[in-house]
This record gives sequence, structure tokens and C-alpha cells, in this order.
Amino acid sequence: MRLITLAIFITLGWFAPDAARATNMTKATTDRVLASTVIVRSDDGRNRFLGSGFVVRDKKTVVSNAHVIGNAGRVMLVFQDGTRMAARVMRIDKMLDLSVLETEKATSVDPLQLDVGAVHPGHTVYATGAPLEAGFSLTAGIVSARARQVDATQPLLYVQHSASVNPGSSGGPLLNFQGGVLGVNTRISDGSRFFVGIAYAISAADVSEFLSREPGPEILAPGMKVRPFSPRIRTALGFEGQGVLVDLVRPNSPASRAGMQAGDILTVYGATQITTPGDLAFALRKSNIDTDIEVIRENRTITLTVDRTPLPASLNAMTTNAAEAIETYGFADMGLTINVMGTIDAVSSNGTGFFVGLSKGDRIDAINGRGVETFGPDWPQTFQFDEPLLLRIVLPDGATQHYMLDPWDDGVGLRPSSGANVLDQEVVSFD
Repeated sequence: MRLITLAIFITLGWFAPDAARATNMTKATTDRVLASTVIVRSDDGRNRFLGSGFVVRDKKTVVSNAHVIGNAGRVMLVFQDGTRMAARVMRIDKMLDLSVLETEKATSVDPLQLDVGAVHPGHTVYATGAPLEAGFSLTAGIVSARARQVDATQPLLYVQHSASVNPGSSGGPLLNFQGGVLGVNTRISDGSRFFVGIAYAISAADVSEFLSREPGPEILAPGMKVRPFSPRIRTALGFEGQGVLVDLVRPNSPASRAGMQAGDILTVYGATQITTPGDLAFALRKSNIDTDIEVIRENRTITLTVDRTPLPASLNAMTTNAAEAIETYGFADMGLTINVMGTIDAVSSNGTGFFVGLSKGDRIDAINGRGVETFGPDWPQTFQFDEPLLLRIVLPDGATQHYMLDPWDDGVGLRPSSGANVLDQEVVSFD
């Protein structure tokens, strides 16, 4: 028995190190993937940090997130060796949150290759990028879940993983130990300014499909808001079937022109049975411009046809109001609720304040170098501004930090917005 036990230990001793090394990235692979990772900056003379990206497939193609690029037509790419290279924005898909860039000349790095093979919970993964603008960082973790829909409006099943990422990591690759790209790091968990062990990457399969797909005609969103059925709503309506409740139908939208009404129960969109708002997102992705749908209205099933063809420009001009540029803002417009002491009591997840990194408990100490006490006792409610503000913030731990609050900035890069619990019972907008 002792000899058998000794043999087992010897065998484990021989094979365990090799098993561990099998999932460790070698130095050569590390050097290669970091060389192919890029920092994305604005090409507008301001050199603003936007996020991360990586060279893929050939020496001129770079992939990043749509929210990293924003509305820019050109960006500046910075490589690990310090090389700076301008790139044109070739295509953006805001629904998938992906963008593809093309450099003006071939890069000198080896492009990364997409690995569309299956990933499973427990697989070791690596993330490269510029978290918090710390360029060319590499972190490791494991796959936590293979296919998780985290945004009910997005037809994506993300790879959830535990490799540390932070604001600035968006657009960087998620890799296996061989340097194959498993996905594009895109999201962190809501409720925290920084990484808390939950990160999401768009799968390599979705990235590959995006790169291979020819740009198609513009297709309008249906223009409606829906909500899932909670037990209380089911009881109130006496409905025991499957579907989502239509909360709102936008005037002159495809849904409106099809005859949909608030209060309808949407059960089928195209060939897809609808049980959650997330099902609708996938149905919209694969449906044609003209799609038959089924709704229940007053206990009757009705078939309607949704036409998502864009309206002619002249008709759009007559039936919609152009958005006017806002010239002045207050702090409430930034999604900030501020008390008389200058402390932020609440931050809206859709407001500019959240996107620049402000959090509940932060205290505004000065605006453009002036102490807030000089603006009068009601300044949190009355202060208006018509140009970007530099805020000096006292953090909850007593440290101070400056934040630029600029609602006019159309080049805001990483937005640390995502949600592990987006599929809760809330209204979901398909606008």
C-alpha cells in the first residue's frame, strides 16, 4: 500500500507542473499579444484616452468597442513600442457594441487570430488593455459563465470571466493561453466604479460574424418599450401565458405604424416565441425588415406586420422634431443629486456624472478652482454652466481628485456601464 501511495505521489509530482504550465501563457505569447494590443486615443488634437483595441486577422484591421470610438471618424492608435498610427473608423455597430478600424499602412505586429471554439467555465483566460489608462497590462482569470445575456436590449450572449478589467480595458482582447482571441472585453458589473470580479466579453463568434458581414441597409428600431410579467402583473391582467407587456409605443414608429398599442401582449416576433425582453432583442437581430408578429389584445390574438424600413428624409423632417443643442446645464441634468453640503446623494446611471466617474458620497469642494461656498447656499440647485466644468472632489476617504464634467463631449470613451442583473423586471426600451 505504501508503495502504491508513493507511486501516486510521484506520478502527480511528474504531471501536475506540466498541467499547470499548459494553461500558463509563455513569455513569447505574452510579448506577442501585448505587441498587438493598442491604446485608442482621439485624433482631434486633444489626445484624449478612449480605451483599448487589438490588431486582428491582418496587419491593418483593428477591433474595439463602439462605445470606445463614440462618434469619431478617425482615432489615434498607440502601440507598446510607442508607435503612433492613425486609423479610420470603417464600421460601427452600436447594438453589438463593436467597431472595426483600418490603419493607413500595415502595422509591424503579428495580428491576433479569433478562436471561435467553445469555452467552458473554469478555462483560464487573460485580458490585455489599458485599465485606468495603465497601458499594456495583462491580467488572468477564469471563464465564469459561457453565455450570459446581460443587457435585454442586446442580442448577445457574453462570456463572463474573472480576469481583472477596469474602465479603459474596453475593446481589449480576452485570450486563451495560446494567444487566441476568445472575445472583446466590454463590460464590468454595475454598482461599482471598478472591477469586482465580474467582467463580460463579446464572444469571438460574434466578433467574427461582425467582421465577415457586409454592411446592410439601415433598419429602424421598432420604437416601443416592453416589460416582463411579474406575478402581480399576471394577477392583475389574469394572464398565464408567455409574452411581454407593451408599455409604450412611440408615435410614427414602425411599431405604431403596424398598429401596436400600449397594453398589447407581444407573444411572437417573426419565428421567435417571446418570453422575456431579451428574446425580443435576438428576434430583432435576425428578423427581416418586414416581419409578422402576434399580439394578444383583449383576449384575442392579432397578427400585425412591422415594417422597419427607414422613412424618406422628407417625411422624417415633417414628422419628427430635430433635437436642439442644449446650451446650459445644471447638476440635475448631469444625473446628480447634491445636498446643501455639496455631497452627492445619488448618481443616475444614465447621467454624465456617472460616465465621468462620480459616485454617491463624493463631495464637490470647488468648481473651476472656486470654493462652492462662493456660489451661494442654493448652488446645488441653481448653478448653471455653459462650458465644461473642472470639479475638485473630496472622496469619502478624504482624498481629493479632479473630474472634468463635459456634457458636450462627443468623444466620451469607456462607459463603465453594464449589468449582471439587467434582466430584472424593469421596462426595456427598444428605441
